[in-house]
Amino acid sequence: MPIQAFAKAAARSKHAFGVPGSGQSLELIQALGESGVAFHSVHHEGAAAIMAGTVGRLSGQAALAIAIKGPGLANMIGGMAACTYEALPMLAVTEAYGPGVPASKAHKRLDQGTLGAAVSKGRRFLAANGPGYDALAGWAGSEAPGPVFVELAGQIDHGDGVPTHEPLADVGDVLGRIERAQRPIIIAGTLALRLALSPELNRMQIPVFSTAAAKGAVHEGLPHAAGVFTGVGLDLAPECAMLDQADLIVGIGLRAGEVLAAAPFPRGAVNLDPIDAPGQDGFGFDGVLRKPQEALDLLAQKAWGVEETAGAVARLRQTLLQTNSFLPAHAFAAVALAFPGGVRMVIDTGYFCTIGEHIWQAPKGDWCLSSGSGRYMGIGLPQAVAGAVHNRSVPTVLAVGDGGIAPFLAEARLARRLNLPLAVLHMSDGGYGSVRTRAIADGLTQAPMLEPGASWRGAFDGFGFTTALAETADALGHILADWQPDGGPLFAELLMDAEAYQDMVRGLR
Repeated sequence: MPIQAFAKAAARSKHAFGVPGSGQSLELIQALGESGVAFHSVHHEGAAAIMAGTVGRLSGQAALAIAIKGPGLANMIGGMAACTYEALPMLAVTEAYGPGVPASKAHKRLDQGTLGAAVSKGRRFLAANGPGYDALAGWAGSEAPGPVFVELAGQIDHGDGVPTHEPLADVGDVLGRIERAQRPIIIAGTLALRLALSPELNRMQIPVFSTAAAKGAVHEGLPHAAGVFTGVGLDLAPECAMLDQADLIVGIGLRAGEVLAAAPFPRGAVNLDPIDAPGQDGFGFDGVLRKPQEALDLLAQKAWGVEETAGAVARLRQTLLQTNSFLPAHAFAAVALAFPGGVRMVIDTGYFCTIGEHIWQAPKGDWCLSSGSGRYMGIGLPQAVAGAVHNRSVPTVLAVGDGGIAPFLAEARLARRLNLPLAVLHMSDGGYGSVRTRAIADGLTQAPMLEPGASWRGAFDGFGFTTALAETADALGHILADWQPDGGPLFAELLMDAEAYQDMVRGLR
């Protein structure tokens, strides 16, 4: 039977997430359990997709999100979109009507292929003679990774295979440009994580940036680690200070979807990338090299800009931390002080995310998760839960704002049920701070984005979290010092001044 064979091969993924139905999805869950795959019941199918994609990124093996047909898939679409934005490999597995089932069978019927087309790499039926888990997961994980939609539609004898692609040719004299460069700068995209290039980036003696989505590709505590490149950095951002000094920009999988604005660089630029990603031409690349190793060997022979990079990063950190008000920069610093051995930091979307991307120093890529490409508000809690499920050996800390805490709130129950080492830090300025900026500037209504006095402590108390309130960095430090990650999850509400919160990104973005 295809389901049993599929489940047996999927044992390498270790985890699956979803909302089961009573049909073939339940049969699959049974078979997965018999094969050693832990199935985690969640409360929304969109969260299941995000969790599966997160485990897929961290493990390198596409995990499964499971749902019923029709409304189950409709709910999952948002999470699949998040995985598409963030290049997270996962298999979205839903029940379905087979291609020969007449339209009169209309219960929960949707045009699932059309619905899923914009947020998946493709769609396949699970068939007796068709691609199994290995082929489908390989497709999900191939460059660029993302969701693959798999339908369970009863007995299907034959299914289409997965697509294959011919290698592309190099463009331009990339190696020559690198060899002649005196002051090259590297900007690493998430491709650098997938190719496991961190050891080579850590050994460089030239400035190395990453995109926000690739944060941790270079150990950010090293003096040549320049932080995050966004394409819109202002005077305080290291990208503004350093790029004008370079004579060549070398991207590693640098793609338009991973920055806030793609524009031609003031100096020459080349990219190391196996695919022709949409928007690459926006950077004005003079050449593209499909395999990076020879280029990295040449870059390892260069040396410049380390002191300048360290100075630019230090100025940024000093500026963000010198304010008197308790703000996200102080909260991130308190976490670093409380956990010198490190944590997995998960950053949702908002102004605190802008600060966290620049001030949190990630030691490696799998210890930092965010929606660096899509800026998908609410993704943080499912990502944090999945990160802790994947690996409990390091505490997971979620930084989340007033907007992102609510969309998948119910998934906190899974964190408590599994007693995960998860700390949720709710950084609250009483509303949607980053959206409020536009309302203030243009004299528009602020009412829809203000929630003065709102608190989620009662909800997390109800879920069984240890809860606390902090209005200073010292108070947060004491809370984190008292927390025992092995004892279960923590929720801390961090109250921040709304006006100081507005000002904290000034000069940065």
